[in-house]
Amino acid sequence: MGRRKEPQTREELQAAMEYAGKQIRQLQNQEKLYTNAYAKEERKLRTRRLCREAGLLEHFVPELKTMSEQETAAFIETAATSQEAQEFLRKRGTSHGETDTDPNSSEH
Repeated sequence: MGRRKEPQTREELQAAMEYAGKQIRQLQNQEKLYTNAYAKEERKLRTRRLCREAGLLEHFVPELKTMSEQETAAFIETAATSQEAQEFLRKRGTSHGETDTDPNSSEH
C-alpha cells in the first residue's frame, strides 16, 4: 500500500479540509447513534432489573398489590431502615466498595 499523496495546491488543501470536515461530522453523528443505542440498552437492563425485583417484592409481600404508592414507600422505607436490614447490609458489605457507614448518617 502506497502513501496517499499530500495536497499541495491551495485548492487541494481546501478540498482536503472539506473532506476531513465531512468525515468529522459523519463520525460525530455515528457517535451520537452509538451513545443513544447504549443509553437505550441501559434503560432496558434497568427496566428488567426493576421489574424482576418488584416481582420478588410482591411475591414476599402480596399486600403491596393493594397499597397506595405512599403506603408502599413507607413500608419499604420501614423495612429497609430496620435494624435487621441494616445488619444484613453491614454483613453483606457494599457493592460499590464503600466502607461501613453509620445507618443513621444523612449521607447517601
